[in-house]
Amino acid sequence: MEENMKKFLALLLMIPLLLGMTVPPAHAKPLIDASAAVMVDASTGQVIYEQNAQKKLPIASISKLLTAVVIEDEVHSKQITGDTKVKIDSGVADISNDPQYLAIGLQEGNAYTVRELLNASLVKSADGAALALSAAAGDSLDEFDMKLQQKARDIGLKNYTIVNPVGLTNGDLKSLASKQYADNAENAMTATDVAILARYLVNHYPQLLQVTAQKQATFMISKGKTKTEKNLNEMLPGGKYTVPGVTIDGLKTGTSDKAGACFVSTGNYRGHRIITVVLHANGQNKDNRFVQTQRLYQMLKQSDRLQTITLPKNIRQQPLADGQTRQATLSPKQITVWNAGGHIHKYTLAVKMKKQYLNKQGQLVAPLRRNQTLGDLDLSSSQVKTLDGGPLTYRLTSTDNVARGNFWQRLWH
Repeated sequence: MEENMKKFLALLLMIPLLLGMTVPPAHAKPLIDASAAVMVDASTGQVIYEQNAQKKLPIASISKLLTAVVIEDEVHSKQITGDTKVKIDSGVADISNDPQYLAIGLQEGNAYTVRELLNASLVKSADGAALALSAAAGDSLDEFDMKLQQKARDIGLKNYTIVNPVGLTNGDLKSLASKQYADNAENAMTATDVAILARYLVNHYPQLLQVTAQKQATFMISKGKTKTEKNLNEMLPGGKYTVPGVTIDGLKTGTSDKAGACFVSTGNYRGHRIITVVLHANGQNKDNRFVQTQRLYQMLKQSDRLQTITLPKNIRQQPLADGQTRQATLSPKQITVWNAGGHIHKYTLAVKMKKQYLNKQGQLVAPLRRNQTLGDLDLSSSQVKTLDGGPLTYRLTSTDNVARGNFWQRLWH
């Protein structure tokens, strides 16, 4: 994105440092009863809490989030549509009807739409449905695996292993197993990488939340035969593990012998979309992944606070060329940062306007539309951590419609 930016304005505010850290030191006793955990703000990428977040661990069916993203990419690029039909072969049917798997009963020779298969993959976590999706654009499993690998790189994942679109071990794919991998090979990521993936999904394809928010869904298995399956997410509204004040609408569970019980959630709290990741919740009870996710949200409610920063005039008022006025007013007036009850007093604000909206002098050029995205505001601070290690980023938009000025207005301005 930086190559599309030109104008840079930095405002450094130097005040004595005081901050209650939300990221615990390495020696601190883990607060979450799991191998790894992380909680982030989906909009800015701010890390609110992390625990062992850089350790690569098996992720089981959480893998299906990456599969869903690649499928949405294919829909967006018009390679396929939601109504594209995928015919089920014997290998997929074998897995889809084996009770040892998350089986939904797809029938060999029958065809199902991409929309139906996505529903089954994200609500029921159906293994056969996710495998079938890999063939939606005509790819083999190995070819689709290459797409998964490329997408992981594109969105900034750092430490991961991708073996298949499902999250099973390679050997568990039976006749569909890849010759590239050992039978015990399986997908793995760090909690940070899972959070990056989840953030990409909710920001680029928010329509998928309409799927993951379903408490149950009915699937057409064959002519005259349907099957209704409950969502495996027990934190949806009305579920066993809801959190007061937090509205959960996703995202994905994962379970395997090596991965243990895992869960990625996303929900709204105080107008902010939050993402949590719990990998390998300890104990034999799979529901502990929900209990530990509850704990993350409770920590957020009890310990962390939103600090409001009012933007100075020289950020909100930008020079404007060829307009009926000499300045453009930008939104927002204020931004928010998560802290742990203290205040961030030392930070840098930088405005980066999109190149296509600037003239050679670095000024915005009329006309502008209300709510038009013109650039980004970056907040950098040694006391704030983000998923990618960069600054917090906030979108800057035009507050008003600004028409192009007449000849005399443009000449004068």
